[in-house]
Amino acid sequence: MNLNKKTNYKGMKAILIARVSDPSQVDALPAQELRLREYAEQLGLDATLESFDETAYKEDRRKFQEIVDEIAHFEGEMVVVFDKIDRFTRDASSEVVRILKDRVKDGKLELHFPSDGLVFHKNSPACDKTRLGMGMVFGEYYSAAISDNVKRKIELKLHDGEFPGKAPIGYINIDLPDGKKDIVPDPERRKYIEKIFELRLKGETFRSIAKIMRSEGMTSNTKHPKPVSKSVVEGILDNPFYYGVMRYNGNLYQHKYEPIIDKMTYDKVQARRNCCDKLAKNKSDTKYHFAFNGILKCAVCGCSMSSYYKKGHIYVKCSQAKGKCGNHASEAEVLSQVYSVLDKICISQTIIDELIEDLKKKHDNIQLYYRNAIEEVRKSIESATKKKEILYEDRLSGRITVDDYDKIATRIETEISELDDKLMELTNNDRSFDVSRSYLLELASKARVLFENSKPEQKNKILKLLFSNLEINQKRLNFHLLEPFETLSTLSKTSNWLPRPDSNWQPRS
Repeated sequence: MNLNKKTNYKGMKAILIARVSDPSQVDALPAQELRLREYAEQLGLDATLESFDETAYKEDRRKFQEIVDEIAHFEGEMVVVFDKIDRFTRDASSEVVRILKDRVKDGKLELHFPSDGLVFHKNSPACDKTRLGMGMVFGEYYSAAISDNVKRKIELKLHDGEFPGKAPIGYINIDLPDGKKDIVPDPERRKYIEKIFELRLKGETFRSIAKIMRSEGMTSNTKHPKPVSKSVVEGILDNPFYYGVMRYNGNLYQHKYEPIIDKMTYDKVQARRNCCDKLAKNKSDTKYHFAFNGILKCAVCGCSMSSYYKKGHIYVKCSQAKGKCGNHASEAEVLSQVYSVLDKICISQTIIDELIEDLKKKHDNIQLYYRNAIEEVRKSIESATKKKEILYEDRLSGRITVDDYDKIATRIETEISELDDKLMELTNNDRSFDVSRSYLLELASKARVLFENSKPEQKNKILKLLFSNLEINQKRLNFHLLEPFETLSTLSKTSNWLPRPDSNWQPRS
């Protein structure tokens, strides 16, 4: 190969490389292969054909690198044939190009580009080197142009509220009759997504949620569905797509698809994620739950009282951390004294009538505030929506850049979303006076029943809310009743519920 180029290639080792790296060229791959085979037959090459559809398989890019490594370590002379120059350089790393050009420089390799009519070898003239260089430049430019077009298409999709990729689990990609694509809730998996958020708000851990979902038959939306794992559950709970916002390359965009949950639910889940969920941990790590866990002390020695099961009953006993102590009682004996306290926290029917009348007066003023606040928020939403419409017109007319539009539009969308949340909160509070006498009477009369029917962990929370300094001494419960329950207990013995009349007080007619 010290001549300008070989004149006899018969039996010479050769590799024919057909490549496409753009979806628009997939159909051209068979034609490339045919031309390369015909060219190899004309020269009499001992050729091996390697064909790569790099639009679909990342493995093909790695395989191309392996072939380049094989060429670099081949001891003899070789011919490598690409259909065109851009098939050699497009999406190929600078290292690949350098390796092959070095082999040419050493006289070990010839590069053939039959469709461009170019053979590049050690002694190629300047015009051929220029043609190769220009072909490489145009190939890189074409590749970059395709990449830019893809990016622009993606940007347009995002701004139109379309997600440019596979839908997250809980949704499916569909083809519409007009040839367009859409994303809709998955009829099979939607119920699982809703339940995952519900379970998290109830305090379940990622691991326990995953276990529940697997038991109910939830699988991934991959080509080969698998039972969901803890990491899949965690990813679902962190994905804003389910309430109407898509995350793409670290940025957030409003999407046009049907939400599965509301933003308030999503925000509550994120708040729980950011704090220490001790209750959920206790539920998964503790076999039994007791009403007096961590709140009952021994009045004899000051140690903690611990609860335990024995023959179907629950007992409390001193932990004896400071020495032997026989202080103990059954939980039922302690709870009976709690029920006595709850029975005292009640409100008479006469007092309820007076309370309702007083509440109605205050309620009218509060509702006026809410109506005014709602009107102000609605005006702000209308103003922000008009700003967004004007901004979009500026983008279409070219008065602002796409990047500037992205930044401003995202800020406006966030503002509108926050205003929507505020409007929902205000609307929920703007309702007619609905506290009935029967409702208040029912609550007041059922305090004990509600406590009795609560689970042990709920009783524990209620006890912490009601009492401080809970101690047990030979089956007798000592305690301090916290406010406002101390006042309720005291006033239930009197009729002095309402504040004394001030100078503006007028008797009711």
